[in-house]
Amino acid sequence: MTTPQPEPATIPALQSHSDSVGESGFVAVCARGVEKTPAAIRDALDPAQRSRFEAEYRAALVRAADTLDLEPVLTLVQRTWWVRAVICLNPEMLHGVAADVNRITAGDKEAGIGEDR
Repeated sequence: MTTPQPEPATIPALQSHSDSVGESGFVAVCARGVEKTPAAIRDALDPAQRSRFEAEYRAALVRAADTLDLEPVLTLVQRTWWVRAVICLNPEMLHGVAADVNRITAGDKEAGIGEDR
């Protein structure tokens, strides 16, 4: 099953980031999305993560059948694994995070603080 990928979107650029803005005043957003369904999440994960997701999902379903509580299943799918699936399809999202972690580890007190804060 292949998850359909949305077209790149545009969003208004912040004034402070004008160096990355085109003449139109918009920045292209190329992140590929993932539906918040178990099948779409499974399809977006790499093979090692996929088998772990399937095992955790099946275990959560068994617990839900015993307790009649779907909340742990929904949390597992829509919060924990959905985020991982989005990152799996968009690994470039982690580049900025890794750079901030390195700066913070090196003692840069300004790292990770946005200009709008």
